[in-house]
Amino acid sequence: MKKILIALSSALLLTGTLAFAESVHNPQAVEHTKQAIIHGEAGHAALLVEHAKAGLTHAQASQQAEPSVHTEQAISHLNAAIEAGEKGHADTGTTHAKEALKHLEAAGKPPSHVAQAEEHAKAAITQGEAGNASALLEHAQVALTHAQAAEKESPSVHVQEAINHLNAAIESGKNNNAKDGTIHAKKALEHLEMTANSKQ
Repeated sequence: MKKILIALSSALLLTGTLAFAESVHNPQAVEHTKQAIIHGEAGHAALLVEHAKAGLTHAQASQQAEPSVHTEQAISHLNAAIEAGEKGHADTGTTHAKEALKHLEAAGKPPSHVAQAEEHAKAAITQGEAGNASALLEHAQVALTHAQAAEKESPSVHVQEAINHLNAAIESGKNNNAKDGTIHAKKALEHLEMTANSKQ
């Protein structure tokens, strides 16, 4: 039991450290990218490059801490902004910096309740497939909390169905029935994914 608690504590500490690194670097990347845009719009290619490089450094650190498709795209556009700026093309560099900024801002947004419910539903499935009904129960309860919050923000048939299946998964977990709990968690995940897809 002690080993499990130590492993869990270490995992939480590492996750917290990575999240902190992401939360520190993303805003810095955003700020430097904004400065690159300001200087690029003023025709100052050299200053655009300076700020784009600083933004790139922070974006790369953010990507290392918490990989994101948006941060990856921002890195690509910052590299293009630097390349254009080094050739004296402030206008093209500014265009790429603006694209990078869009992606950095999207990457900096906290995950939606639907996304968090999905993650916990997946964890519930993993635990249920391992026969661990109590861990399935815990993750299903957290997923339910996020699904209910998502339902309050934007009512949806799929979120309501996910809530119904999460409640069933919780009941199965309380009855030490990992098999049925897993089935309901999978159904909940299907509905959560349909909700996420419909919002894209």
